[in-house]
Amino acid sequence: MNNVIKIEARRFPVTIKELATGIVGLDEITLTKEQLHAAQLTLQSSKELITRMYERDGFEVLEIGKPERRTLEIDVGFLWDTLDFVRECEGGVN
Repeated sequence: MNNVIKIEARRFPVTIKELATGIVGLDEITLTKEQLHAAQLTLQSSKELITRMYERDGFEVLEIGKPERRTLEIDVGFLWDTLDFVRECEGGVN
């Protein structure tokens, strides 16, 4: 049986500066359409949401680029089996 979940997502390229060291780097942040919609409900733009998330982790956002849009398709059964396999390889318990 095929049980696939589809998730609409956006991946934003972000230029950030680590506040502790001053090191500037490139990163990407992937957000679901639902996360972006929830931010809009609180009158927050996607840029404000991304900035807040990075600031919480000790980074300053210097620039946010145009997002790539993609529909992610996840086979729930396959994901479950993969997680079991990874846990088994790590010596963990389900």
